[in-house]
Amino acid sequence: MSLPLGITLGDPAGVGAEVIVKALAHPRLRRVPAVVIGDVATMRETAKRLRARCEVVALSEADLLAGRLPSRSRSKGRRVLPVVAVSELGPTARRPGKPSIGGGRAAYRYIETAARLAMAKRIAGIVTAPISKAWVTRAGFPISGHTELLKELTGARDVRMMLAGSRLRVVLVTMHVALAKVAAALNTRDIARTIGIAAAHLRRYHRLARPRIAVAGLNPHAGEGGLFGREEGRIIVPAIERARRAGATASGPYPADSLFFQAVDGKFDAVIAMYHDQGLIPLKLLHFHDAVNVTLGLPIIRTSPDHGTAYDIAGKGKADAGSMIEAIALAYDMSRTGRF
Repeated sequence: MSLPLGITLGDPAGVGAEVIVKALAHPRLRRVPAVVIGDVATMRETAKRLRARCEVVALSEADLLAGRLPSRSRSKGRRVLPVVAVSELGPTARRPGKPSIGGGRAAYRYIETAARLAMAKRIAGIVTAPISKAWVTRAGFPISGHTELLKELTGARDVRMMLAGSRLRVVLVTMHVALAKVAAALNTRDIARTIGIAAAHLRRYHRLARPRIAVAGLNPHAGEGGLFGREEGRIIVPAIERARRAGATASGPYPADSLFFQAVDGKFDAVIAMYHDQGLIPLKLLHFHDAVNVTLGLPIIRTSPDHGTAYDIAGKGKADAGSMIEAIALAYDMSRTGRF
């Protein structure tokens, strides 16, 4: 039997449990083997509230390590949702819309457990439901995000964030950096490394022999020959040349205001953006409900939906599972395409 994906519950007070239940009930994912890494009571209460046709079954980490998994289906078409019971949260720590220290602590432990299981090759990859960085930090685990935490937990050298939809893929050179500090944070090595990581990922997991990678400029009109800034000529052009010498099919720097149109039109397979909002504004304009966050450069597969905990609608049955469906589907496809 193929290894299951490990889906972390995320913050138990958020919409993670809801989008997981809805996603795994979707016909498109019927044959995808998966285990939830989280809290049994939270998953059972969520499934009951949604009147989902599923049966939540507790699973120990030892069972998973030994390969003892329940069948994915029961009589009358009810899907089994195995849950690796990492936490046993009380009612206060799992109330929808009411984040807590206990919930933040549990969210960290779900990620830690999933990373360990993936590194041990007992799960095929990780799909992470949303967490609150603030509440995880308050619980005693200061983090700046899933991406940085998974880099630390897996010992990866360099990681990058890619946001992907059916029409556009964007890879970020800098991630959670204040806009005023972006120019100083950029350097030739990091840009070239980003291009190389993106090219390697697209070759391995998307079956693109020579992925076409476009690099955005930092300044308006890509600097207009130095009139609006010199980072393009001083930093970005040398990075593209270095990446080409290493075998990447990369071009640019292009003015960002027209580049994304060309990428959506099919001219490029991915865009390298210099900073967070440069890349994610066009991506979310097109793929707000179905974009997937993929961490590149890890020794394991990791995807996640591109939304937050949404405490304001947690427990109300309103959460859109589209992005989680895409995240699970992409992780499953990656696990079959890019074998370890």
